[in-house]
Amino acid sequence: MEPNELRAMARFIKEEFESEYNADMAHKWDRGTIKIIPGDSSTKEQDFPIEKLLHKIIMVRDNLRVLEQQINSNKTLSEAEKIKFQHYITKSYGSLTSFNFIFYNDEDKFRSK
Repeated sequence: MEPNELRAMARFIKEEFESEYNADMAHKWDRGTIKIIPGDSSTKEQDFPIEKLLHKIIMVRDNLRVLEQQINSNKTLSEAEKIKFQHYITKSYGSLTSFNFIFYNDEDKFRSK
């Protein structure tokens, strides 16, 4: 592929994934930030907008969903392999439940299946 074609494809993929960003943040977190305070007092603390964190979490969720679809539709994987990979995806969803407090709608929250 030519570099221009690669850039166009990257732009298309980015736009597609950004369009998946469809979860609402709980209103109490509007304009909120996460303060990251290092243990080393000589290092500067950082503020991270909660909205950006939510966006990153949604991107991880969407990528897990795509991965799940790819695994389930793969014709070369055995059922045992599909179950093994699905188990890792389920564990990932379970880990992401820690961030459910950010979501406004219950249907957007993570559930380990």
